[in-house]
Amino acid sequence: MPVRDLARSRLPKPKPKQLLRAAFRLGALAALAVALAGPASGQTADASVSSRGLAVGEELTYSLTLRGGRSGPVDPPAGSGALRLSSPIPTLDITTTFNGETERRVAWAYEATRTGVGRIDGLRVTVGGRSLRVDPVQVRVSPAPAASAPTVSSDEIFARAEVSRETAFIGQQVIVEYVLYFQPQIQPRQTAPIGTWDAAGFWREEMEVPSAYPRSVTLGGEPYEAVTIRRIALFPTRAGELELAEMRFDVDLLRTTTRGFGADPFAPFFSPFSSRYDEEEVTAPAATITVRPLPDGAPPGFGGAVGQFELETVVDERQVEAGEAVEVRATISGTGNTATLRAPQIEPPRGVDAYAPRADREVFRTAEPLRGVAVFAYTLVPQGGGVFEVPAAPWSYFDPADGQYKTLRTETVEITALGPSLAEAAAADPDGPAALILSAPVWERARPSVTWLWVALAGGLSLPLLAGLGLLAVRMGRRRLGAASPRGRRKRLASAIRTRLDAARALDGPAAAAEVERAVHAALDRLGVPAATLPAHVLPSRLDAAGLAPELRDRTLALLDACGRVQYAPGLAGTPSASALVADAEPLLADLPTERASEAVPA
Repeated sequence: MPVRDLARSRLPKPKPKQLLRAAFRLGALAALAVALAGPASGQTADASVSSRGLAVGEELTYSLTLRGGRSGPVDPPAGSGALRLSSPIPTLDITTTFNGETERRVAWAYEATRTGVGRIDGLRVTVGGRSLRVDPVQVRVSPAPAASAPTVSSDEIFARAEVSRETAFIGQQVIVEYVLYFQPQIQPRQTAPIGTWDAAGFWREEMEVPSAYPRSVTLGGEPYEAVTIRRIALFPTRAGELELAEMRFDVDLLRTTTRGFGADPFAPFFSPFSSRYDEEEVTAPAATITVRPLPDGAPPGFGGAVGQFELETVVDERQVEAGEAVEVRATISGTGNTATLRAPQIEPPRGVDAYAPRADREVFRTAEPLRGVAVFAYTLVPQGGGVFEVPAAPWSYFDPADGQYKTLRTETVEITALGPSLAEAAAADPDGPAALILSAPVWERARPSVTWLWVALAGGLSLPLLAGLGLLAVRMGRRRLGAASPRGRRKRLASAIRTRLDAARALDGPAAAAEVERAVHAALDRLGVPAATLPAHVLPSRLDAAGLAPELRDRTLALLDACGRVQYAPGLAGTPSASALVADAEPLLADLPTERASEAVPA
């Protein structure tokens, strides 16, 4: 018997049931491995504290949440400044796994030992085999309870404002948490602010408060429960001592009493008549923040951004046909006020038309500190074939953590346009737009053809058709030259401005202000002033260079400033209405010059 047949005879064929059983076992082992390993790329490590402000002698809870896999031993981060670790033994250490997602929560207690700023150091942890960094946390420690006790409506329930920092630079983010404190017999059901709240000198952004269980704290030796009921991110707009007005809240609560039951802890469960619904008005006292001006030495590209930022450049297409658009997106993300960020000023090379960037902004209101993203989309159109290089554009900001100005740069973009170059296009089409960019073409008389008689005969027979085509070509050429002429550009811009103002009249609030701002930008673009991309401190000098009179320049700057306040700070005192913006814009746009001096032509 051949060796191959002998081996085949000794190996029995597996039965179908055995195959199914083996497949089931392999599937179970694979599912178990996935459940134990967890997600491959979803490891996170987040830290939070129970309070951003406390008094001397009080304690806070530092919680560390690890997600995305198993984690090894974690040592408590050290406390420094006004904080001290109460015990290296965690007050909480729980690991749960649900749907293959592993989460571990570890918590420690820290005690406030003196007034000032307390710091819980950062640390590195390993989650699912990946090393992650957890940022440090700072809190404010007030004097002893007797000296720092706020004005409260009763001993049972009160509120106060807790700021993340008492000293900040202009534009630096400050988080204010309004915390409700109540004794255990109080059960708040719902809170609502009363009236308006004033924070003059600040740009503010409301933050979302995630639902959370009340945390236990000790104030003046008495046990309290605390819960954050409102969180606001503030960005100072001027230096000095700025005050946050007091904030009032209406609280619906359930008050539980144990009268007649002594100290029986089960009394509320067996006596439903010992609880009653009630309403309470609490007031969080005013707070003061000291704001410092930004230091000298700002780079030329600085536009007022303060925080920590990242800049990324994305190009949709790097090779297009001549005349097609290329979109370049500069994405700026970070902890600063993204609503007021200025776009990087990109300088396109000769032969590439550039349009004012379109800005899209998004704020992540659940992150702490508040984070945002501003995406500036530039449209570039190469007018002829060739390779064009758009140089990197600088963008500067002030980092309050380091106390230094820093500069980021967009990516240098190389665009390849397919098709004839401007010189070749001008030679092929002397009446086309490429000829307007280059010098005038040289005309040469064509040599007579030998078959001129046949050409003359054909021309005579097709004379009516040629006449019609020639008339049509003349009209199209005049229309094209008229559109490319300064007079044609003025007509298009005037139509665009009228369209913007008509849209603003039909809208209200920030949307109307945005249309008015676009109309003013369009009017300034025809003067050679790209106001949409210029930093605020550069715009006045560019308007002077464009030949605007001082009075007209000041009116323009005031209208743009009012548009910004209506869009991004509608609640500030003195902010005009949308109808007032339109009323101010109409005479201003009528007074602005319709062309640069170099483009002036006789009427």
